[in-house]
Amino acid sequence: MNTVTINDKQLPAVEYRGQRVVTLAMIDEVHQRPEGTARAAFNRNREHFINGVDYAELGADVIRTDLPEGTFSKFAPSGIVLFESGYLMLTKPFNDDLAWQVQRELVNSYFRTRAPLTEIEMIAAIDVAP
Repeated sequence: MNTVTINDKQLPAVEYRGQRVVTLAMIDEVHQRPEGTARAAFNRNREHFINGVDYAELGADVIRTDLPEGTFSKFAPSGIVLFESGYLMLTKPFNDDLAWQVQRELVNSYFRTRAPLTEIEMIAAIDVAP
């Protein structure tokens, strides 16, 4: 499984339906918040999140078949994953220096992955280099 380093922590690269997602526990970990902080914030503001756009609530079968092992406990009956928009909305109130750093790293290095250059693109880049 691929991992991405955010705030000196190795996060698994988790995808759901072709998009990178984060769990509430992953948010607590990289933002160095007490366990349950992200879940409490999500539950407090749930009416502002759109299911399928900002987050997805997954059942046990989907967790076991569509996500990398270890994303949730193998006994979890359900789990919430956030897409990029949901992550940004959830962490909007996080306003300390660490939050700004982690948000930038997650957006640039985790959610917005860059496909490797093809051989032709590499050659083209070399040809235009001064």
